[in-house]
Amino acid sequence: MVRMDGAPDLDPIPLVTVDDPHPVYRELRENHPVYHCAGRDLWVLSRHADILAAVRDPATWSSGRGVVPSGYMPDPAPMIVMDGPEHDALRKAVMRAFTPRRIDRLAGRIRQIAQDLLAKLPPSGEVDAFESYTDPLPIYVMGELLGVDPEQRPMFKRCGDAIVYASGSDPAVLHAAQAELSAYLEGVFEERRRHPGHDLISVLLHESPEGRALSHAELLALCFLLLVAGTETTTSALGNALLLLERDRDARRRLLAEPGRMETAVEEILRFDSPVQGLCRVATRDVELHGVTIPEGARVHLLFAAANRDPRVFADAERFDIARSPNPHIAFGFGVHFCLGASLARMELRVGLEQWLRRAPEYALDAAALVRLPSDTNRGFGALPVSLG
Repeated sequence: MVRMDGAPDLDPIPLVTVDDPHPVYRELRENHPVYHCAGRDLWVLSRHADILAAVRDPATWSSGRGVVPSGYMPDPAPMIVMDGPEHDALRKAVMRAFTPRRIDRLAGRIRQIAQDLLAKLPPSGEVDAFESYTDPLPIYVMGELLGVDPEQRPMFKRCGDAIVYASGSDPAVLHAAQAELSAYLEGVFEERRRHPGHDLISVLLHESPEGRALSHAELLALCFLLLVAGTETTTSALGNALLLLERDRDARRRLLAEPGRMETAVEEILRFDSPVQGLCRVATRDVELHGVTIPEGARVHLLFAAANRDPRVFADAERFDIARSPNPHIAFGFGVHFCLGASLARMELRVGLEQWLRRAPEYALDAAALVRLPSDTNRGFGALPVSLG
């Protein structure tokens, strides 16, 4: 279907739930790099250079009015929906808990958690890799980092799904999920004030030479972000990895034969099928781009997944290449809002995939039976049926 202005009638946002959104992303990127989804009054940018310029200019492209297409604003608001000095001061305070040494110390625990989950699988037969592995692994790892009870995983998952996959659609469900998660975290905060440990919550509740203590609201918002977005995206990335290596058995065999390629493989997985397809900004002034004026106040979707296959940046961009280098993808964003947990996510993806391939190198994933969950931004799964061989 063609609109009256001659552009195709495309709404790229729901395509995160389909098997392959990239034909539409390619049409947008090559022929309509500034596209207006009239039904949603949402503008879309899809070229790498345009998106990189936008995330480098937070004064023009604001995060402070929400970063998802629906305009949903979490309460309390995390750093991801802050601008300027407020964001910068909070990020500096939080970064002291995300030191390379702290993240590196988690590698052994990630490996052990992965091995424990895999040990529960049957020797052969059919399993749901989502339920048994890709979903619990990031939640248990985040529980380890924060110092929360990993046995609360069902509650974290229930609340996280309500927030990630129902944001903006059912206020009652969102409110209930936020209230349940908040009540649990309130108890954890109180316990850490009385008995601090070495976990991230304890570190951020107390001042140190490296930075100020977080306020109650700031810490609550950060824990929401880590327990919800910080686990859901890694779960999605692991699922994407299993699917990509099912579809490209040669790449899987090469990775098994050359395990030293795992780091470049992880970067290519993030580029080729980004777990977060894009996030929004709001224009603080009129912006002219490619002969089109985006008006002040417009909500603009930065389509990271389209940018990550831009042939202007990536040679043979539509080819999955586990040896690709350099690989300047923007799966974690860029600039002041570059993903705080990127190093942790990379480690989880690397270790999680290594351990899965060691346990089930001949797995077969039933791509026709996998279930994608509805979301404006996240290419997540609700089921990943596999045969262990």
